Amino acid sequence: MTEEEARTIMKAYGWTYMPRKRRGNLYIYTERRQGYKKVERYICPLSKLPNLTEKQLIEKLVPIPTEEP
Repeated sequence: MTEEEARTIMKAYGWTYMPRKRRGNLYIYTERRQGYKKVERYICPLSKLPNLTEKQLIEKLVPIPTEEP
């Protein structure tokens, strides 16, 4: 997957593409607003983005709802 493909998928699910530099390496994060707060999620290192599939990215953007007892 390319950066442009990742941006397009994230935008379709209401997330913003956010590359960040940490300790000399680039990492991909995504964020969006929930009310007054910003929710941020880690996706993967930029070097591993070509190995990431669309299905894996969507799983990180849309978590499986958990049932509370």
